Amino acid sequence: MKIASTETLQQPFQPNKEKEREQSRNFWFALLQGTFIRISFAFTDSSTVLSAFVYQLTKSNVFVGLTGSMMSAGWMWPQLLIANLLEHRPRKMPFYIFGMSLRTLAWFAIFLGTLLIGARNDRLLAVGFVCLYFIGASSMGISTIPYMDIISKSIEPQRRARFFSLRNFTGGIFAIFIGFLVRHVLSDNSGLVFPNNYALLFGCNVVAVGIGFVSFLKIREPIHAVQTKRQSLWQHLKQGPGFIQKDRNYRLFLLFRIGSHTAGMCVPFYVPYALERLNIPDETIGLFLAVAAISGVISSVAWGYVGEKYGVRWILIGTSGMACVAPLVAGSVQHLPIFWQIPCYFLIFALHGAAMNGMMVGFMTYMINIAPPRVRPTYLGFMNTLLFPIGFMPVVAGNLVGLIGYEGVFAISLGMGLFAFLISTRLEDVYYEEEETVQ
Repeated sequence: MKIASTETLQQPFQPNKEKEREQSRNFWFALLQGTFIRISFAFTDSSTVLSAFVYQLTKSNVFVGLTGSMMSAGWMWPQLLIANLLEHRPRKMPFYIFGMSLRTLAWFAIFLGTLLIGARNDRLLAVGFVCLYFIGASSMGISTIPYMDIISKSIEPQRRARFFSLRNFTGGIFAIFIGFLVRHVLSDNSGLVFPNNYALLFGCNVVAVGIGFVSFLKIREPIHAVQTKRQSLWQHLKQGPGFIQKDRNYRLFLLFRIGSHTAGMCVPFYVPYALERLNIPDETIGLFLAVAAISGVISSVAWGYVGEKYGVRWILIGTSGMACVAPLVAGSVQHLPIFWQIPCYFLIFALHGAAMNGMMVGFMTYMINIAPPRVRPTYLGFMNTLLFPIGFMPVVAGNLVGLIGYEGVFAISLGMGLFAFLISTRLEDVYYEEEETVQ
C-alpha cells in the first residue's frame, strides 16, 4: 500500500513495451465502452427523462422517488454475492457478460412494453416499467464488480482518474447533442405522442448499451493472482466489519457515501418541481439534460487534472461542495422574480452535471485505489451492498414531499451534503500496486 503524495501521483509508470501496448489497447476499448454507456444514460437519465416519464404516467411523487431509488438500490444489492462468486476466479469477464446481457434484455423489454401497452393502461405500464427497470439496475450491480476488477487490472493507478474523466468527457460530448434530441422528441413538433416519444428514447438506449457491451468484450483481461479457493458466504460476510474497523479511509469513505447518497435523494424531484411549480413545458427537460451534459463535459477535463495533479480526494472534496449548492438554489428559486426563476433553475442542472461527473470519477477511482488487489471484489461488494438501504432515500423523499414540501426535502439534502463535504476533507489518497500478471 502507498500513501499517494502529489509527487507519487506524477511519477510515470514504465512497463515493458509489450505490456504498455496491451494496456493502451485495453484503455481505448474501455474508453469506447464507457462512452457508449454514458450515451445510454443520457437517453434515459434518471433525474430528467425518467422522472418526467414516471411523473406524467402516474402523477405520483412516491413513484418518482421509487424510480429514483431503483437505479442505486438495484445496483447495490447483488454486489456482495457477486464478489463472493468471482473473487477466487482468475477471469471475471464471464460475469460481466451475464450482467450486461441481462441489462440489454431488460431495456429491450421496457422499449417493447412502452410501445405495446402505450397509453391504454397507465397503471400496467408504470408497474411493468418499475419492475423491469429494477432488473436492469440489478444487472448493473452484477456487471459492476467484474468491470471494476478488469479496469483496475488493465489500467495502472496513475491513469485511472484520467480514464474515468475522459470517458465522461467523450460520452458527455454526445450527451449534449442527445439533450437537444430529447428536447425535440418530447416536443409537439416531433409528431410523437406520449408514451411513444419515450419509447423511442428507450430504444436508443438499447442500441447504445449493446455497442458498449460489444466494445468491452474486445478487452484482453489480464490474469492476476487471486485467492486460492472460494470462501463460504458467511466467511465472506465476516470480512466486511474487519475492513471497516481496520481501514480508516474505508470507514470514512463509507460515511462519505452515506452522506452524499442521502443528499442526492432530492435529485429526482428537480423536474417534477419545475413542472408543477414553474410550469415549464415538457421540451425544456431536454434543455436541462443538455445543460447538465455541457457542464459535465467541461468539468471532466478539470476533474481529470485535479485527480492526477493533487489526488482523487480533492475530486471528492470539490464535487461534494458543489453538490450542496444545487438543493440550495432549488429551494430558494421561487423567491426570485418570475423572470429569473427558470434561467436560475438551469444552474441546478449545471451544478448537478459537474458534480455527478466528478462523483463518478472520484467514487470509482478512490474505491479501486484503496482496495487491496486480492480482496478488491469484497472491498467493493461489501460497501455497495451495505449502502443498499440508502438507495431508497428517494422513496423516503417522495413521501416527505407530501409532509414538508419540496423545499423541506431540499433543505435535508443540503444538510447531508454539508456532512459529506466535511467527511471528504478527512480522506487520504491511497493506492496499491498491482501484483504481477500470472500466465
